[in-house]
Amino acid sequence: MKRFLSLFLLLLTSFVTMAQVTTDPAIVTGVGTVKIIFDASKGNGGLKGYAGPVYAHTGVITDKSTSGSDWKYASSWGDNQEKYKLASLGGDRWQLTLSPNIRAYYGVPADEKILKLAFVFRSGDKQKEGKGEGNTDIFVTLNEQAFVPAAPERKPRPEGITDGITYREDGSVVLSLYAPGKRHVHLLGDFNRWTKSNDWQMYRDGDHWWRTVGGLKKGEEYAFQYLIDNAFKIADAYAEKILDPWNDRAIPVTVYPDLKPYPMQTEGIVSVMRAGAEPYRWQTSGFDPTVADRLVVYELLVRDFTKEGTITAAIGKLDYLKAMGVNAVELMPVQEFEGNDSWGYNPSFYFAPDKAYGTPDDYKRFIDEAHARGMSVILDVVFNHATLSHPFARLYWDGATGKPAADNPWFNVDAPHPYNVFSDFNHEYSGTREFFKRVLKHWLTVYRIDGFRFDLTKGFTQTKSTEATASRYDASRIAILKDYHAHIRKINPKAYTILEHFCEDKEEKELADDGMLLWNNMNHAYCQSAMGYKDGSSLKGGSATSRGWKEHRLMTYQESHDEERTMYKAKTWGIPPVKSDEATRLRRAALNAAFLLCTPGPKMIWQFGELGYDYSIEENGRTGRKPVRWDYYEEMHRYDLFDTYTRLLALRRKYPGLFASPASETMNTDASDWENGRRIALQHAEADLLLLGNFTDKPLSVPAQFPTTGRWKDIFSDAAAFLEIGATDKNREVLLQPHGFHLYLREPGLSPNEKIEAVAPCEIRLHEGAIVVRSAEKISRISLYSFGGCLLRAADRAGRLDVADISSGIYLVTVRTASGEVYSQKIVIDR
Repeated sequence: MKRFLSLFLLLLTSFVTMAQVTTDPAIVTGVGTVKIIFDASKGNGGLKGYAGPVYAHTGVITDKSTSGSDWKYASSWGDNQEKYKLASLGGDRWQLTLSPNIRAYYGVPADEKILKLAFVFRSGDKQKEGKGEGNTDIFVTLNEQAFVPAAPERKPRPEGITDGITYREDGSVVLSLYAPGKRHVHLLGDFNRWTKSNDWQMYRDGDHWWRTVGGLKKGEEYAFQYLIDNAFKIADAYAEKILDPWNDRAIPVTVYPDLKPYPMQTEGIVSVMRAGAEPYRWQTSGFDPTVADRLVVYELLVRDFTKEGTITAAIGKLDYLKAMGVNAVELMPVQEFEGNDSWGYNPSFYFAPDKAYGTPDDYKRFIDEAHARGMSVILDVVFNHATLSHPFARLYWDGATGKPAADNPWFNVDAPHPYNVFSDFNHEYSGTREFFKRVLKHWLTVYRIDGFRFDLTKGFTQTKSTEATASRYDASRIAILKDYHAHIRKINPKAYTILEHFCEDKEEKELADDGMLLWNNMNHAYCQSAMGYKDGSSLKGGSATSRGWKEHRLMTYQESHDEERTMYKAKTWGIPPVKSDEATRLRRAALNAAFLLCTPGPKMIWQFGELGYDYSIEENGRTGRKPVRWDYYEEMHRYDLFDTYTRLLALRRKYPGLFASPASETMNTDASDWENGRRIALQHAEADLLLLGNFTDKPLSVPAQFPTTGRWKDIFSDAAAFLEIGATDKNREVLLQPHGFHLYLREPGLSPNEKIEAVAPCEIRLHEGAIVVRSAEKISRISLYSFGGCLLRAADRAGRLDVADISSGIYLVTVRTASGEVYSQKIVIDR
C-alpha cells in the first residue's frame, strides 16, 4: 500500500471538534452566558485567513429532533443580526457570545430538553463556510445539569473476562476496558438512556475498568459508549458492529435492512452489543482449503466488482470464478473503514465488517457459498496503522500535535519507517499483538476465513529506517511476523499467511521457510512484455527457484489493486501494432497469462484481468470507483482471453505436481530470450510441459528443445495428431506467430482428441427451445446468465431449462451438480 492513502478523508471526531470549537466555560450547562470560540484554521478551513465579518448559522438539537441533523430554533441562512456576529480574537480565532443564557438565546421552551448546540460559521456575504472536517456541521454537547464524577469503586473483574464485550449465559454482558492512567470511566447507552450517572460508573481493577449490564432483551441491539474522565467518549475497540453518525445514513436499506438508527443523544461513533443473537447457520462444513503452493487467488474489491458494489452481489459471481478455475478469493479490506467509499486501507474497527457492503450474515454467506464451490476466502488486513476513529488512538491523543500521545501504549507518536499513513501501531508492545491475535481468531472462527494477506508488513518494526534502509534484514520484524503466523496456525493449521513485504531476500526466505507466502510483484516486467518492449521485461523472477528457494512461497502476479493495468499501458504506450489494435493487445494478454500461469508456484489475478481490463488505476482518482465492465465477457476477443485463462487453470488443476516442488523447471524467460522465443519447460512424474512464446511483432522459427522424447500434444491446437519426438527431434523448429504461443504436454494417458478443458465433461446443448443437460452426476441447478453477468432464469434439480421466450443473443449457462462441481458453457440463441 502506497503513500497516496494518506489522502483518505478522516471523519470528524470529538477531538477534532473540540480543537476547532472550544467553550467558556469548558462544560456547557446552560446556566449563564456561554462563549463559543471558533478556530477558522481547523476543520474544513473554509474561513482560514478570512478578515471578516463572520456570522454563525446556529440552532439546537433537542429531544424533539427527529434525527441528529434535525436542527431546531435555527437562524435563517444569511441572517446578519448582531446576535449572530462573531468578534475577532486574532490569529483565525473568533468568538460568539450566547447571552443571557442558551435557552433564552435560542428561544427554547422550558419543557424541551436541549441536547446539543449546532453551528455552521459563514462569511457575511454567505460565500465562505467554516465547518468540520469533511464539511460536517459542528456540534457542542450541552450538560444542562453539571455532572461530577464520584471516586470509582475498586473491584476485581470476574474470572474469564477479557477486554471488550463478553456475553454470559444468563443474558447479561460484561464490558471491560483497558485504560491505564484514566481516572473515571462511565457507561452511556440505550440501557440507561444515555444519561451520565455515577450509578453507571465502571469498576476499577488495576488498569482495567469493567461493568456488568443486565436486564437486556434477548436478540435486541444496544448501542453504547465509554465516557472517559467526563471529557470524551469512545466506542469499544472489540465491537462487532458500530454506528456512524456521518455515513450510516447513506447506506441503502437494500444493502443493510433494518440498520439500527444512530442515537441522537450522543455524538461520535458508538458500539453495538447484542446478547442472544441468532447465529448464522453454516451450510458448508469440513471445507479443505487448497495447499498453499497451488493457490490461484482472485483479488477483488467488493465496491468495484459488481454494479451493486455489495458482498451479496459478489456471491452471484462465484459460479463465474469457479468456472474460470481459481481456487481462492482475496477480499480487499472489509473491516470497518472510514466512510462508505474506500479501498479499505483506512481501518477503524477490526472486529466489524463494513456495513457499506452488507450485513455480517451477508459476509458469512459469501464465505459459505465460496466454500461450497471449493474456493478459499482470504482477507486482506491492515495492521500497520489505524485512523483516529480507533478507540486506542482516541484514548491517548495529543490534540496539539494531531498525533498519538507519548503515553499511548499501542501507537507510536511517529512511525519509525517511511511508509506510514494515519497512526502507526507498535507491534513490539505485547498489548498490540494480543489485540491483533484476537482479531485473527475472530475472523478465523466466527467468519471461517481461510487466511490473511497482511498489508505493509515492512512496517511491523520499531527499528528506525529510511526508504534506503527499510528493506534491510530486521530480526525483530521477523520475530513479530512469526508470532502472528504461529498464532494463526495454532487456530487453523491449514490457514494461509500472505505478506506484502518487499524486503531483502534473506528476510523473505526466512519468513517463507516458516511457511508464509510472500507477494511477488512482477508488474513492470509484464507491462513491458504486454507493450512489446524488451528492456525490463525479464520474467525469471516469477519463480522461487530464481532466488534459490526450495519451496514455492512466492505469490507472483502481473497486476494487483496497487499496480497499473497491463492492458492500459499496452493501449496507451505499446509499440504501434499493439497500441493500435485491441485484438493484438488481447493476444499479448493471453501470452502473458500463459507465462504467468505456467510458472510454478502460487499465483494471483487482479479482478477482470482475465477479460483484459484496460482502464487506468488513476481513472476517477487512484482509489476512486472504476467502471464495472462485465459486458467485456460478451466481446469475442475478450472471451477468448477468458477461455485461455480457464484452460490454463484447468491444466494446473489436472497436473498440480507440475507447478509445485519438486518438479524440475527450466525458465528461459529473460530479456535476452526475447528475440529467440521465450521458453518454460517443466517435468514431473504426472506429465511434462513445454511453453514457447513469441513476444516480438514478427514470426519466429525457434528450436523447441523438448525436454524428453515421446508423444507430445499441442493442447491449444484443434489438431488431433500428436508430435512424436525422438532423440533427434528434440530441437525441431517450431513456428511462433507474432504475439503467440504453443503449449505442449506429454502425458501417457492423453488421448489424441483430448483437450484440456476448464471443467469435467458435461453435455450442455440447446434443443427445441430448451437447454438440455446430461451429466453423470445429479444436477442441482441450471442457471442462464446474460454475458453481462445477470441471472435470467434458473431451474433446480432438473435436466432441462426452458428458454423458448429468450431473445436472440449470446448467453452463459452454468450447471451445478449435487457434489458442488460447476460446469459452464457459452450458448448462442438465434431466432
